[in-house]
Amino acid sequence: MRKTYFFHSHRFSLQPSKPSAAHRHFGANFAHDLYRISQRYLYHGDKPMTNQHFEILQFLADARLATSSQLARLFFAESPTHRSQIRRSNLATKQLKEAGLIYHQPRKIGGWTRGSSSYIWSLTYKGWKKLKEVNSSISLRFRNRVDFSQNHVEHTLAITEIFVELKELERLGKIKLEEFHYEPKSWRYYSDIGGSSLVLKPDAFAKIIVGEYEDFYFFELDRSSESLTRIANTCKKYIQYYNTGIEQRVNDIFPFVLWIVPDERRKENISNAIHLKLNNFWQMFQVVTLDEFSQFIHGEYNDRQQD
Repeated sequence: MRKTYFFHSHRFSLQPSKPSAAHRHFGANFAHDLYRISQRYLYHGDKPMTNQHFEILQFLADARLATSSQLARLFFAESPTHRSQIRRSNLATKQLKEAGLIYHQPRKIGGWTRGSSSYIWSLTYKGWKKLKEVNSSISLRFRNRVDFSQNHVEHTLAITEIFVELKELERLGKIKLEEFHYEPKSWRYYSDIGGSSLVLKPDAFAKIIVGEYEDFYFFELDRSSESLTRIANTCKKYIQYYNTGIEQRVNDIFPFVLWIVPDERRKENISNAIHLKLNNFWQMFQVVTLDEFSQFIHGEYNDRQQD
């Protein structure tokens, strides 16, 4: 029987190093020093806009959708109680909405967002224009207000939730989030043997420091809406991309592919499909529920499994 030789781990031992330029990008560190801007940019109507207002706009530009609860946990975590976090978040979103810079979807949502129902926020075209005043990299094109489908909303909010939980782990000192890329920045472009151009489309990519190690991840968010055959085919695309060696030449290792699922039953089904259909390449993949995600990232999940 032919042997299959496995690849590098997703974890890479660290040499002492200075923070990367990417770490200073808002997606990883909120760029508290990025928006040192003049007063001529700080007004909508007759009310002052703070740096925090611009940070919320930038976050919504990256994440596309976020709930009031997620914004509260990201931007007002220093408040003594969750109630005061929500109150401050509601005030900020009310100010931005009155300025015409953000709007909320016509329905509320709970579930994966870690809390009771809450408004779902995104940028208006005016919000994109305002953000471009302080961030010239923003691509400005006309955007109509869209009432997204339920599946799209839940999937996008699940990705937002992953980022929020990583920032909470960083705030607790358990990890350091060096890079986080949403789609399409998380995508990888490559060619197959025949020269056809292909695109691998992870939901997100992250580079995380845990202790003395650098961990690299491709994240796939599953909402139990895809068949197991389609899940396996998605995994095979990662194997195909792995075999190109492109990622290994950039980072010396291939990122771990982490499937994040809503419940234990779905976790078991996807895990079984991966083991049955991917031969020894199953080691590239791990499946966890959202409840297990934070523990998995900073190591407590593996410690618990070994116990």
